[in-house]
Amino acid sequence: MQTKGVLQHFYDIEVEKRRLKYLLLLEDFFQESKDKLADEFRKSFQKVCLELGQQQSLHQKGPIAHITFSMLRTELLEGRHYYLVEGTDDEWFFDLRPLLTMYDAGWAHNFLEQYIQELSLYSKTFMGAITQGDIERIKLQDAHHFHQYVLSLARYALPDIIRCPEYLALERDMTVEIRIGEFMDINEVVYSEDFTLKDNEEIKAWLEEKLDDEYPYEVFSGLNLANGNYSGIDIRYAFFQKTNLTNCQMRDCLLNGANLRDSQLIGTDLSFSIIHEADFSNCQLQGANFQQAQGARGLLNRQMWEMPGYLPVRFTDANLEGANFELANLRGACFIGANVRNTQFAGANLEKAIFSMESKEHLKLDPFQTASIIWQ
Repeated sequence: MQTKGVLQHFYDIEVEKRRLKYLLLLEDFFQESKDKLADEFRKSFQKVCLELGQQQSLHQKGPIAHITFSMLRTELLEGRHYYLVEGTDDEWFFDLRPLLTMYDAGWAHNFLEQYIQELSLYSKTFMGAITQGDIERIKLQDAHHFHQYVLSLARYALPDIIRCPEYLALERDMTVEIRIGEFMDINEVVYSEDFTLKDNEEIKAWLEEKLDDEYPYEVFSGLNLANGNYSGIDIRYAFFQKTNLTNCQMRDCLLNGANLRDSQLIGTDLSFSIIHEADFSNCQLQGANFQQAQGARGLLNRQMWEMPGYLPVRFTDANLEGANFELANLRGACFIGANVRNTQFAGANLEKAIFSMESKEHLKLDPFQTASIIWQ
């Protein structure tokens, strides 16, 4: 077999097979350990905030507008897993005095190291056709798959972390973005705040236009958007904290990762919507309709890894009295502290969903659902 053919076989068969193996190992570790990892991420984030606060107290730093975590490929090649953390003002990358520190993401990239070590060892059976340079290129090429779990962790952890006193004490700009990505390259918003004044009716009219690709990651917090018709819109990873969405039409919406904490959705129709990773913690959801909503935790297909498995939908401390979850897929969802009086779960998938023991007397479930629930 010619060298080119050997390389192609190696990439198509051996690389893909071993990459899937270690991504599944990371997936299982992440889902099992996410709360511990979130606590460690919180400590790192608090340290960043403390250092930023010290700079501000010395008048060395203005209002914070960006906190950016960047994967460093040069570090990865050396077997180190540090992300550069930059705290900057509204000048962002042009801030002349950014805070610079590091975050250790070894919990995720250790699986990358194990994968590359196994691949390197196996490559020796190809009698020199696979070089060390080839292995390093594979490492750099595939690092972004493992990096995706750092993104998932930040999205999971930050809604709680930003309530910490170290962050709240910072002088912040009118808009604040926390981003994770690659150094001087593509990065994604994992948390955003926007303190600028917005007109409720203008935002409502804009949402009702149902435009393509306009609303993901946007901030709609603290607004009165009640009685709106937003059916079918894409609001993935948008921020709706403390927003009034009472009696809205939100059927068939894409709500993946949307943050709706502390919001009002009384009587709102969210049927047939995609709600993976959405956060409805402490929401008022009396009479809301979630019929056939899709919000299962984890990977949808373990044979073809495309992205990290979904985190649990959160209904922690929500008021779900009279809500309808008929035929919804809520595998792994969290209902700790939720009011589930007269809540309908007929035909819903509640496998490994977590409920408080106190709610047991109010739930009307079939025997299979009762047996599949985790009680706390």
